[in-house]
This record gives sequence, structure tokens and C-alpha cells, in this order.
Amino acid sequence: MSLKVTISRLIAFDAFVEVMEKNRKPEEVLEELYAQNSRDLKRIDRNLTKEILYGGLRWYKKIFWILQHTSKKRDLSKVSPQVRAALILGTYQIFYMDRIPDRAAVNESVEYVRAKGEASAVPFVNGILRQIARRAEYFTKPDKTTKPVEYLALQFSHPEWIVRRWHKRFSFERLETMLAANNQPPPLFIRANTLKIQPRDLQDSLLRDEQCQSDKTSLKGCILLKKHPDMTPESLFAKGFYTIQNQASQLIPHLIKLEPGMTIIDAAAGPGGKLTHLAEIGGPSVKIIAVEKSESQMRRAQDNATRMGPYDQIEWILSDFKDYKPVYPVDRILLDAPCTGMGVLRRHPEGKWQKTEAGISEMASAQRELIKHAFGLLKVGGELIYSVCSFESEETEDHLKWLEKEMPGEFEIITPVSRLPDYFKKYVTRQNVLMIFAGNQDDMDGFGAFIIRRKGPKQ
Repeated sequence: MSLKVTISRLIAFDAFVEVMEKNRKPEEVLEELYAQNSRDLKRIDRNLTKEILYGGLRWYKKIFWILQHTSKKRDLSKVSPQVRAALILGTYQIFYMDRIPDRAAVNESVEYVRAKGEASAVPFVNGILRQIARRAEYFTKPDKTTKPVEYLALQFSHPEWIVRRWHKRFSFERLETMLAANNQPPPLFIRANTLKIQPRDLQDSLLRDEQCQSDKTSLKGCILLKKHPDMTPESLFAKGFYTIQNQASQLIPHLIKLEPGMTIIDAAAGPGGKLTHLAEIGGPSVKIIAVEKSESQMRRAQDNATRMGPYDQIEWILSDFKDYKPVYPVDRILLDAPCTGMGVLRRHPEGKWQKTEAGISEMASAQRELIKHAFGLLKVGGELIYSVCSFESEETEDHLKWLEKEMPGEFEIITPVSRLPDYFKKYVTRQNVLMIFAGNQDDMDGFGAFIIRRKGPKQ
């Protein structure tokens, strides 16, 4: 491999190809590539790699449109994945990364193509990127009044099917805010482990010991970090004083009214954020059955429990939840269901290009199977707490309508209002669904959740 391409850009470009061509998750690809180049990587290299990769994923549609207009006669959908990666990520650096000289962005993109054995494409890539760097042309965008979907899809780099779908549900102005928010780097929230340290003391320790500034949030125990924290073996993280967890997901244990002696199933326990939160809140007298079908996710959950605990009240079950049945009916089930992740496109921008509209209906069908199975495991008076990192109707409120038809009279809907901290009650809908949309004022992920209680037989 040519030494004219820095390790940061080399990994970013290679990762982009893997994500876009093979529908892989960027974090998994990066982990592999980091391992292959561990000797040459510094923290600053990793940060630059992630910024280039995730930036290119966020703005892919808009950058591709600009490049296609610039190249005019050549169809960029037909060039090799490596050439396309060089053009997209090179343009991203030129347009969105002010501290990187245009010359460096152009030259290293060209050298990447050369190093990949495509010397014949070098003049083409060089010419297009130099023209982009001159910002020599302006291309007329779709009219925002007559073609609002096309305009928003291009302006904020989203697939038209997502914009069209949301445009039916939200106003133009609200949708602008949501789409813009999806293109921003996500905030970094942590949850203090109050079994070991109080939130205020944790903030002080982070600043004093690790020079990491933070802000408190409206949710007790939830802290917003200003930069990525130290995670070395002697760090506060390694000692179990906190875990990294999105603010929205930290609300879920508040919906579960735990009492001493209860048994609760966490139906998708990995990677362990909600699980350890439940163990912290419930205490040793609440038995938790942690069910997880993925061995790697189970290991992550167990590692988190070891680091944050110990939590002796957790029973570990490696199984698909659909195949699991406890010995006795249980008091609570937390079903943090597999979902489309439409509420977390900010964290996973590759999802914009990997998901399909048909996939929403398919996922909703799978969720209903899990809901029905979970409901059958509850004792009378037991509760199912359902949550997803999505705000699509099919994955949230429509399930309650389906339940009314599928199991009339067998359950009651419990409002989350009485269980949430006062500040967050505003996110509960008239249908008693905790619904958080993208681009909200609290900078939280998109999210949906509801509670149903199993009723006894009719007298």
C-alpha cells in the first residue's frame, strides 16, 4: 500500500467501501481495520478516521449529486467502489472539514485510487476533485415549494422514501429540523453508577482525574460529556463508575415499577446498559433473567455487569427469546425489541442507505410475534414494557391497535406519565406512548415505548 495515503484516510476509505457495498456496520468494520493497523494508530488518527467516514455516510446523497453534476457525462454509479469512495470522502473533506487543506484532500484521494490498482482512474478523480475544490459551479436544486420532498432529500442528504414518509406526518419546518439533526454528530451521554459514586462526584472526578468536562442533564444520573472519555484499564470507566448509554434509553427503567421479590425478564439483554440499570434500581431482592441470543452481545452484557456490579441477582440465558419460557410466569418483561433504528440515524448514518420502507412492515411483524410471546409469559397483573429506538407508527402505537384486536379485554394500557420524571412527561402521547422524535429540544435519540398489564380472567 502506498505510503502517500495516511493511515486515517486509508482506513476511512476502505471502511466506506465495506459499509456501502456490503451493508456492514461501520463500527464493526472499523474494529477490524483498527486491529490490522494497531501499531500505527494514535487516538488522533482514529478520531480523523471516524470523522471522515461518518461524515461521508451522513452527506452521501448530497455529495453524490454534486459529483454527478460535476462529472456530467460519466455515470458515477458505474465506477468502482474504491473510486466512488475516493470521490465521496474527498469531497466531504473539501466541503465540510475546514482544517484540512483542499490540496491534501485531493492528493490523498488520488493516491488511494492509485494504491488500489486503478491508475487509469487517477486523472478522472484528480480532475473532478480539483474542480470541486475550486467550487467553480453552482447547480440548481429542486424547488422547495413545488418539490419539497426532492428538495429536503437533497439538501439534508436523506433517501426520498424517508423524507416522503415523514413529510406526510410532520410539517415542512419540523421536518427540516429533524433531518438537520440526523446529520449532526451524536451527543455522548453516560449514566453514573450510583452504587459506586454519585453523579456530582463523578463529574468532579472526570474533570480532575481525566480532564473531561461534562454537563448535567434533566435526567438524574445522566451526564453529557464534552469529549470521548478515557477507557484505559485504570480509568473511571474501567472501575465501573459509569457506563456509556443514550439518554433516551436511560428513561426505560423508570417505566418499570420494580418491587422487592419480583422477577423480571430482560428479553434482549446485550450489551447490558438497561440490564445493569435495572440491577442498580431493583437491588439484590429483584431477580433478573437476562435473555440474549447473540453470544458476543451476551459477553458484552456480562462484561458490563462485572465492571458495574457485581450483580448476583442476574441469571444468564443464552437463547432466542421466542424459544425461551421461564418455569413460572413473571412479574415484568422488558422487551427492548429489534427495530429499524429509524430514531437513531444520527448515530448510524449508514442506516439511511441500508434500510428500505418494506423493512419497516417486516420488522413490525417480527415485533408482534415477540410481543405475543412475551405477554404469554406474564402472570396476572404482570407488565410488559416494550421499547424501540424508532418512532415509526408501525413499530409503536400501531402495536396497541393490533393488541386491541388480537387480545381484546386481556390487557390494559398503563400510562407512562405516572412513572416518568416530571420533565419528560411531555413526551407521552394521547395514546399513552412515550414517543421521542428526532431533532427534539433535549438532543435525545428517537424512541418509542409503551406499557401493558395482563388482566385476570373475566368473572
